[in-house]
Amino acid sequence: MATEYRVKRGDKIESVTIVEDRGETVIVEIDGRRMELAVNPLPDGRTAVATSERRVALRALTTKQGLLVVDTHVQRTFEVEDARVSWLTGANAGKGAAGGRVTASMPGRVVRVPVILDEIVQPGGVVAVLEAMKMENDVRAPGGGRVVEIAVKEGADVESGALLVRLEPIHE
Repeated sequence: MATEYRVKRGDKIESVTIVEDRGETVIVEIDGRRMELAVNPLPDGRTAVATSERRVALRALTTKQGLLVVDTHVQRTFEVEDARVSWLTGANAGKGAAGGRVTASMPGRVVRVPVILDEIVQPGGVVAVLEAMKMENDVRAPGGGRVVEIAVKEGADVESGALLVRLEPIHE
């Protein structure tokens, strides 16, 4: 079974899918580009990763800022999140601001849109129900707000990042 991750570096977010793990060979897709990687642990704790064009030795460490990957003298920090977690908690969860765009974090089919225009949605309120991998999952508004746009209809197929509902902040 494929596992999808959302990998963020700076402002750029990429979808990384582990399509197949064969042990020393891994098939991955990065934003739709499929590649085969040879992955081998090295005695010094690094991991050798090779494609048909390039071979590098990497060291990966988990820090408070995210996943730190060291390639010789170059260090890069990435935020890595299992796409299923992001999808289940809502694509914008944790931002804390009311209003905003609620988007799909992975492809799926819209099963239900239980909100209407001008409805007030509380933080964590369900704004859509998506089906993916034969499971129905609630998509929740991270900060709540007034529904000003419903961008999908029931039965529609959506891609990762597709706008589902747009909320505006409620000014009291």
